[in-house]
Amino acid sequence: GLLEFVGRADDQVKIRGFRIELGEIEAVLGRHPGLAQVAVIAREDQPGDKRLVAYVVGPAGDGTVDTEALRAHAAGLLPEYMVPSAFVVLDRLPQTANGKLDRRALPAPVFATDAAGRGPRSPREEILCGLFTEVLGVPAVGIDDSFFELGGHSLLAVQLINRVRDVLGDELPVRALFAAPTVALLAEQAGRSPAGEEFDVLLPIKDGGGGGRTVFCVHPVSGIGWCYAPLAGIASPDCSVYALQARGMDGKGGLPASIREMAADYVRQIRAVQESGPYHLLGWSFGGVVAHETAVQLRALGERVETLALLDAYPAHEDGTALPLSEDEVAAGLAEFFGVRAGHDEEPLTLTGLVAALRRDRSLFTGLSEWHLDEIAAIYRNNHRILTEHVPGEFDGDVRFYEAGRDRPAGVDTAASWNAHVSGRLDVTRIAHSHAEMARPEALTEIWPGIAGTG
Repeated sequence: GLLEFVGRADDQVKIRGFRIELGEIEAVLGRHPGLAQVAVIAREDQPGDKRLVAYVVGPAGDGTVDTEALRAHAAGLLPEYMVPSAFVVLDRLPQTANGKLDRRALPAPVFATDAAGRGPRSPREEILCGLFTEVLGVPAVGIDDSFFELGGHSLLAVQLINRVRDVLGDELPVRALFAAPTVALLAEQAGRSPAGEEFDVLLPIKDGGGGGRTVFCVHPVSGIGWCYAPLAGIASPDCSVYALQARGMDGKGGLPASIREMAADYVRQIRAVQESGPYHLLGWSFGGVVAHETAVQLRALGERVETLALLDAYPAHEDGTALPLSEDEVAAGLAEFFGVRAGHDEEPLTLTGLVAALRRDRSLFTGLSEWHLDEIAAIYRNNHRILTEHVPGEFDGDVRFYEAGRDRPAGVDTAASWNAHVSGRLDVTRIAHSHAEMARPEALTEIWPGIAGTG
């Protein structure tokens, strides 16, 4: 039969920081057999909660479309942020007198739960069911209902994990919800105190099942790799993503004396997951310098490094000196990394004030305590020192360099500062984001095609 796309292919919307071409989603859905019409729109039925909704018509117009199979089809070909929150089956798509899609006549989706599903079997499951309904805005949730199939997305996931911490006291990582999206599965995770995993040197962000490339992302100067969490929803479905984090965030062990020592540690971590190349490395800011040194060491071992992506990262000046940082300077640098600032008419944030600001803004980093920040501040100071002292080697391959183009001060370093340390091509792409925004979802969405080899 003939599949009809009723929406406009050039429609672009912005949801949760991502720019999305609705026509791309419609094209993917259109590859699923048994559809006569497809339209995808962005709805905001609750203020501030914009969601993608797909409207589909079966070949006979009788409502016989397997929406679960269609959702699985979309999830296998699209990143998480482009998979519609709801799939609505209609007998036909409403049209205006001019034959165009009548968007106003499209019904709001009903995020229904399985009425025959299992109810809570314990007080913990009962509390979690209540938190699911609160965050998702649905009347009821069974213990086998998927958070994401009920309209959940990454920002709501952060809200839910924060509420779980507030109510149950369980410090679950956000990625736990992606692995355990139902109340039954999440209840098994809760109470196991897995928060220590958040400070592991090698932090899994996305498991692609081994079908595609594996990308290793090196932390910025803060030492925290959580900033790459948006890649869980951005990376291609078959790609795996790991973040490398600094040692010492758990208060155990010494800090590296040099970037070479740090990179040698990360080479061991990477090869424990992927024994041989080709390797794909990414680093933002300080992390780019470490990623470069990691690539140099991998090549010295005879390994192939296919991707080295530097996100607004620059080597230190050769005449630089490692001046000690004051507590105010460390607090200001961490505040920029966390994306928080002092309230109106308040003094600049201190390390202690950062904890309150993170909780106030319901940040992904809300779970950090003052004790954690003391350790992170020590890492920040050490990383600043070893960066200043580091003299990069030469990487005998190509580099993808992503330059922050917004709010760029005059006279700052450029990608050309890497010319002496790269013997291959230096491909430069300017991104319309500031340095502090380079690991935000919108920037990573622009950068990812180059990392995935599709752009």
